Amino acid sequence: MSDAAARASAAAMVSDGDLGCVVIRGRRRMVAVHRSTEAAARIRRIADDAEQTTAAFALGPGASAYAAVAGAGTEAVQHAARLVAERRGGRWRGDTGVATPDSLVESTPPDLDPAQIVADFLAMWPHTGELEICAEAHTSSEHRLFVPARGEPVREVVQTGAAVVDILRAGVPIADSDIAWTGTAVPDIAALAERIDRAVHRGHAPHRHPVPARVQLLLLDGSAGPFLHEVCGHLVESTRQRPSLLAGHEARAVAAEILTVADDPGIPGGFGAHRYTMLGSPARRRALLDEGRLVGLLADTPDGPWRAEDARHHPRPRMSHLTVEPARTAEQLDEAIGAATVPVIEVHRLGFGSLDHRDGTVVLEVKDATLCDGSRTHRLEPFLVTAEARHILREVRAVGCAAGVRTWSAYCLATSGRLPVGATVPSLLTGPLTTLPHRSLGALHAAASSDR
Repeated sequence: MSDAAARASAAAMVSDGDLGCVVIRGRRRMVAVHRSTEAAARIRRIADDAEQTTAAFALGPGASAYAAVAGAGTEAVQHAARLVAERRGGRWRGDTGVATPDSLVESTPPDLDPAQIVADFLAMWPHTGELEICAEAHTSSEHRLFVPARGEPVREVVQTGAAVVDILRAGVPIADSDIAWTGTAVPDIAALAERIDRAVHRGHAPHRHPVPARVQLLLLDGSAGPFLHEVCGHLVESTRQRPSLLAGHEARAVAAEILTVADDPGIPGGFGAHRYTMLGSPARRRALLDEGRLVGLLADTPDGPWRAEDARHHPRPRMSHLTVEPARTAEQLDEAIGAATVPVIEVHRLGFGSLDHRDGTVVLEVKDATLCDGSRTHRLEPFLVTAEARHILREVRAVGCAAGVRTWSAYCLATSGRLPVGATVPSLLTGPLTTLPHRSLGALHAAASSDR
């Protein structure tokens, strides 16, 4: 059984007019860590895993069907496609040729060694006696073969990596930062070391208690990324079972007119970047907001942005990498800060976040923030902010210029798995938000945190 017979199996699982695709994956993942508190403080390789899987996905006028099996040979292709056909109530007619377990994809090591990434960081940010360092990196290489029920098979290799650093004093966290990427370019470890330096410096500032009850957030250093990920990205993800709260509002003003937002899975090096959806169709940039007007949803349509972490998870329409058009000058942001009616908090890092799709309630964890009080800068203890997503979007007061554009990356958890996501965003000033005491949230995980 060859690639041609694999195409026949994919075609046999769908009815006329339906779409379907078999996705064969070979993945290799490596993890390395350094903890200065260990008796023998050294860089340890803690994981080197490989797996091969095959998943079949069919989409028609009714419900979709999905099945996944271990293996990456033509046996696995037949098995997964047969399961989907049977789950859709059809009769299987796809057993053609001799199926074999011989893999149709490779499982090669990633180009970048995570142990070297950790070593490079330690060389740029040497350990000092009073501070403890936990530095971890992971890299992965995934070969994907997409066999559409209609159309030609296509292949892509997706290489991703992430590094996360925590700094502690006497066991108490005082700073953290991370960097993540897609592709084979060497990550900017020097920029990661600089961010850790700034975070440690802020950690030495005097702390202020309590946090004001109402604040405006000045989102700096890429922290507008997770903010818009929750209040915009998740808000426009829409399925028949769970329609977006903005469904039916196309072409209407749903946000401040200064917001122009898109989802771009093709952004070079962007975390979450990829070339094909789980239906084997080319991934494409999708405009979401144009000067505050809704121009697109991330919907479960045949041409939707279907994604899934791996064979264990059913594909869903998911965002990849958000982009926001910056202001032409810095004046808009400066004037909005001057007109603020409640204290303006400078936010350097957000943590976990969640959106309740039933009513649009957003809760965000503010992890690293400062408040200027006259000539003194105070560090704030972590706290939460909450509001309704549509209200938050309408009340955004300003975005910064291109000079303040930064990237953000994370792994986002949902029913389609733990997916890499990112954003390229300027600074952003929110309207007034209500603060809440800190508590743990778990919907959004910082890059590379799953193995800590």
